[in-house]
Amino acid sequence: MAKKIVNIEPLFLRYKFPPPIHYEYSGGVVENQDVALVRVTCDDGQYGLGEITHGQYCYHPIVGLIEHFKELLAGRPVLEINRAWELMYGSSVFWNRQGVGIGVMGGINIAMYDLAGKLLGVPVYQLLGGLVRSRSRVYASNGLFRDPQPLVADARRARRFGFTAYKMRVVTPETLIPLVEAFKAEMPGMDLIVDAVQGSCSVPWSIAVSKQLAKELERFGVLWFEEPCRVENIEGYVEIRRSTSLNIAGAESLPTAAAFKPYLDREAFGIVQFDNSTSGFTEGLRIGSLAAVHQRPVAIHSWGSIVSALAGLHLALVMPNCAITEYGFMDHPLNDRLSVEPVRPKDGCLEAPQAPGLGVRFDDALLAEFPYVPSANTMISTAETDIRLTR
Repeated sequence: MAKKIVNIEPLFLRYKFPPPIHYEYSGGVVENQDVALVRVTCDDGQYGLGEITHGQYCYHPIVGLIEHFKELLAGRPVLEINRAWELMYGSSVFWNRQGVGIGVMGGINIAMYDLAGKLLGVPVYQLLGGLVRSRSRVYASNGLFRDPQPLVADARRARRFGFTAYKMRVVTPETLIPLVEAFKAEMPGMDLIVDAVQGSCSVPWSIAVSKQLAKELERFGVLWFEEPCRVENIEGYVEIRRSTSLNIAGAESLPTAAAFKPYLDREAFGIVQFDNSTSGFTEGLRIGSLAAVHQRPVAIHSWGSIVSALAGLHLALVMPNCAITEYGFMDHPLNDRLSVEPVRPKDGCLEAPQAPGLGVRFDDALLAEFPYVPSANTMISTAETDIRLTR
């Protein structure tokens, strides 16, 4: 008898970064590692886990939307994942073409695939059509530092962990080039990615600032320059991309292939960067295929826990045009507590996992150990800020 969904529930965790850790970037301050998971349970008690990137920024909408979609999917077969996606989208299309609703759908979609893999005893990539590669390159994502010393120290930590590529965030335009110079001097052989994070800043810089920074970054050979302007500014992306030889990457908050299409039609991105814990597997595969039609490589975005990172890995393993995927590398203990076994790259790559599903687990004791209290999030500052017009 087909296994049926009996419950869909949110699971929020919070780890507060202790001193002397101080993470900041151009849009705000990161005080906590918040993890917003969703658990889908079937009638024999087995469960799957997904992650919702939007849950790092808000709480109450996530809880309400999970309840909304639970009422729709309760009693439905676990293995009818495509039908579940179409039911969620079709029932909410009037108000849910983009944004947090799609993000919650994506988390549920990941959890359903994880559960399906566990029920069938196979890794998720087998459910997605099987491997196109046996391993995927993965990069350490942190770089939330204003000064060179902690940046280089964290990059060294990443190298010891097994990474060969590292992503840093811009804190201010003035500090960027000295930080890149320090990184390149101290970390030979390690690739660098620079994220301007202007896609989610409440007051982004002018296009002129990003064009100036892109031009200055060209001599360093960074892998890409990420989100140099507000996401909805398609023409801004086009202007920046035409002004530089750098790869320009975007845009993690675009949740669907339909949302990406006008950017690809305008050749706004050199690298397509969707967030797997927003789009899920079902829509993520569509975005990857659309990027392939436009001859664009994909770099999967994953700003969360190991649940998100492993979902990105499984996608990367089946997506022919995926160049690399992301591993959130802020310093916290949650990843090893959520994975079936420790996940460590070798020579900058992660091998195809062998565990059923994603290779993740959840112990309810974590809810007491890492309690989450809803509060205003400091990751996107709303302080009054003047628009930067020049570098």
